[in-house]
Amino acid sequence: MHFWGRFLLASILCLVSLQVQARPQTVSQPLDSAQVAKRVAPGVVLIKGTTDSGEVLGTGFIISADGKIATNLHVIEGLKNGGVQLASGDKFDSFSVLAFDARKDIVIIKIPGFDLPSVALGNSNNVQVGEPVLVVGSPLGLQGSVTTGVVSSMRDDPAGGGFKVLQTDASANPGNSGGPLVNRQAEVIGIVTFKIRGGENLNFAIPVNYLHGLMDSIGPAISLEDLRLKLSNAPDVFKSDTFPTRWRSLLSGTTKIVRRDGDRMYVETVLPDAQKNAGCFNLSEFQKKDDVFTGTTRFSCVCEYTKGLGVYARNFTNRVTDQTTIEITKVSPTRIEGRAMVRPTGTKFDCAKGTYSKPPSEWQAFSWIPE
Repeated sequence: MHFWGRFLLASILCLVSLQVQARPQTVSQPLDSAQVAKRVAPGVVLIKGTTDSGEVLGTGFIISADGKIATNLHVIEGLKNGGVQLASGDKFDSFSVLAFDARKDIVIIKIPGFDLPSVALGNSNNVQVGEPVLVVGSPLGLQGSVTTGVVSSMRDDPAGGGFKVLQTDASANPGNSGGPLVNRQAEVIGIVTFKIRGGENLNFAIPVNYLHGLMDSIGPAISLEDLRLKLSNAPDVFKSDTFPTRWRSLLSGTTKIVRRDGDRMYVETVLPDAQKNAGCFNLSEFQKKDDVFTGTTRFSCVCEYTKGLGVYARNFTNRVTDQTTIEITKVSPTRIEGRAMVRPTGTKFDCAKGTYSKPPSEWQAFSWIPE
């Protein structure tokens, strides 16, 4: 080929290469703290009301444009009257209650809003220990305050409630309760709930996936007075003297922590310390239908895989989540029996993709006895 022909061809190839390299990336990039706060703050509200002992302040966040707001149950349950103030300054003098979970201290309330700025809800199963987070709320009534930190751990509820909590060192104070714990994609991953007194920034949040579940149970609106009536009539699972808490599976040998709450049942499988320290969990939630408790088991953990060969080999970790159907058909103080949907023999697991080769398709019976 003539010299100028080769030169022209090389120039064209170089230009094409530069154009390919210059194409914008489509992968979502983490935002800085200011960008996250700008996106989330408009959807965070101040909740204010009075009780017999004085004024109560708390935080909530808008989860739908029509005025649904998530917060902590303890923020509102004692209020004689209460209202909501938006980040814009608009005020609503009352609200109704749509759904609540007393065990996990979360509630969904409703104001008569329209086209309100809502926040994005993330997936708390994807939370990584050490990832940066923000807390947005109203500490001591200072609406719109932002603090930063990291996810310190994912651990069992310190009060023994039978569920997981996110631990963070992001600062939180009275008034932050019910506010969002937000990741760098401006997604809510937790609801700030409590702190351990005497510790330095030992703050805890309820994983947002519990809120996802509660959103599927929204019912007719009730008043604060009706809410207190429902709470006063609810059975207190922690006062049961006849039903054991710790059970042993005759099939797997694992320990199960079982808690009953009326027509609901919660089961946590106790995992080895190494898995718990990595943020792994295995939780089942049941609802009674006729004589059977039906529910879902959610499992999340980490696995390790290798890419490359020889000296170029590198180890990587991946968080894996799984969900299966489970039923309990017999419950007594001495025995629990049921069945769980499992994957067939020969199912393969790909850690890099976090996927299984076959879906759950077979029932496996199980029996538990008190430890």
